[in-house]
Amino acid sequence: MNITNWRQVSPTIVHDYGIDYKLLKGQANFDPAVPNFCMKGMLYVAYAMLQAGKAYQSHAHGDHEEVYYIISGHGSITVNGETRTVRDGDAIYIPAGDSHSIANTGDEFLVFLAFSAQV
Repeated sequence: MNITNWRQVSPTIVHDYGIDYKLLKGQANFDPAVPNFCMKGMLYVAYAMLQAGKAYQSHAHGDHEEVYYIISGHGSITVNGETRTVRDGDAIYIPAGDSHSIANTGDEFLVFLAFSAQV
């Protein structure tokens, strides 16, 4: 059994304003001895927090697709130039190769899970 709490994981700064806690790691880090390894097709599951008023720069991943699940807060997401508002409870699919950016339009952290899988 593999259970990882975000409080037990060292954070990394992503896209200048976000904080990611990689909860589970997949094939990019395959090592059966790594305690939070699972699902060979998955790259990672990350618990992410984006500061109020900040945004990730637009970027694309040619080798993997992502799903963001918004836990709390609200903001906007832009995928291939189309912008939509997001809030808690929303799940957003981002295909591999699509340019995307997420912005926090609220006054507190935008908290979400990021799931990534190799294509």
